[in-house]
Amino acid sequence: MSILKHLKKDEQELMPLFNGAFIENKPIPFPNFEGTTAYSNIFYWAHLEAKETSEFPLHPHEGFEIMTFVFKGSLEHFDTATKVWTPMNEGGLQVIQAGSGVQHAERIVKGTRLFQIWFDPDFSKSLLKEAAYKDYPKESFKIQKQEGREEIHYIDASSAVLYETQGLEISKTSYLLGEYSHKRDKDFMYSYYLLEGKMMLNGVSVEKDSFLVEEDVENTKIEVLDKAELFMIKTPKKVDYKRFIQRY
Repeated sequence: MSILKHLKKDEQELMPLFNGAFIENKPIPFPNFEGTTAYSNIFYWAHLEAKETSEFPLHPHEGFEIMTFVFKGSLEHFDTATKVWTPMNEGGLQVIQAGSGVQHAERIVKGTRLFQIWFDPDFSKSLLKEAAYKDYPKESFKIQKQEGREEIHYIDASSAVLYETQGLEISKTSYLLGEYSHKRDKDFMYSYYLLEGKMMLNGVSVEKDSFLVEEDVENTKIEVLDKAELFMIKTPKKVDYKRFIQRY
């Protein structure tokens, strides 16, 4: 078992935006002069909390597959493909295949809490495609209930979500106090963000807003010390294409 990364909130990049209207902590920030912390096919990961209602103005994207998960609150988005403002509510997921290029804007309501995560789906192919935009309300996702926990499956082999990034699984699990065990595949990496609560994960103490990455595991053992919500992304240890950070 190998823990590759464990970052508490104060160890992540912290960025206030628009005079503090938004606060972002970034487990995986954009590359800078010191290099990148991207791995597998995950390029960027930001957690945003809206202290006031404000708007990201129109801005461009290309190549990446960008997913926005709304855990609390709501937002509206505008893009140059639809040319309308479209609402997205709590529990929803927005997927952008940026392709050859698209511009969009986001108006985020006070009290909203969300993730925006960028995936690298293979630029040699994605840049040749037209951009695509789709929202999925919370009713789109399977919910699996087992003793002591409830798991929302955003993306897996039977998901209703259309996505391009290979080998991807994404879920959010709510746990009651207790001990749990999850089987893992050693060919994949597992990235966790604790949205609420406190737990021990394979012997590591994890607190609210902490981020942890593990690989080479067959089982993940969790001891929940305070009612918890854990967001998880499963991605391949290796991808069969040259990633963006290797190409540019």
